[in-house]
Amino acid sequence: MYKKIDTTISFYKFINITNLDTIKSKIYRYLDSHNIHGTVIISAEGINVNFCGTSENVEKSRSFISELLNLGSIHYNYSIINDKVFSKLKVKIKDEIIKAGFTVSEDMVSKNKSLEPDAWDKLLDQKPLIIDMRNRFEYLLGTFDNSESLELLNFSDLRKSLKNNQDLDRNRDVAIFCTGGIRCEKATVVLREIGFKNIFQLKGGIINYLAKKKDKNKWQGECFVFDDRITY
Repeated sequence: MYKKIDTTISFYKFINITNLDTIKSKIYRYLDSHNIHGTVIISAEGINVNFCGTSENVEKSRSFISELLNLGSIHYNYSIINDKVFSKLKVKIKDEIIKAGFTVSEDMVSKNKSLEPDAWDKLLDQKPLIIDMRNRFEYLLGTFDNSESLELLNFSDLRKSLKNNQDLDRNRDVAIFCTGGIRCEKATVVLREIGFKNIFQLKGGIINYLAKKKDKNKWQGECFVFDDRITY
């Protein structure tokens, strides 16, 4: 019996992966056999996943990848959809799972501090420095009140942009966010490099926030997503 594609999931983990070709082949074969559409990026620094399918097949595929790579306890962003939001399945090997011009390790990001949406709102009430880690186009579509844009054209400009922003107050608490959380992992590493000490990122990114918060008065506009929906 045909079941309608109704679920999309995204997740990532910075974890050392070896035998990339073998892992790629195993993931592709499994996802393809379960009618999954989307993109999986793997590299020596980890895995970054965005795909859709029936709720049953999405859950089976999530479990398969988690067990294959021993991902442990990580955050998963789920969304309900009306039709497939990716046209085909792609599993790619790249130098980075999110392109920033440098790689990070699981140990480096394990020091990062992530806040669930309720704790994030409480932090924003304390008036920290709020930085949107997405590009300028995404920022203009929608963002949190009082957030600053780094005017990025590409995320790979991150390190240069942050080092050029010498007017940012290193002594303030800083709250950073992105679409699903992965860009903030690398951004936190760079912020520590340039002297910030109290850095907090939004767990699961904007997608997690909009899914869990009924009162969205701190958010204005729409969120650009990297699939056929365009906005969330």
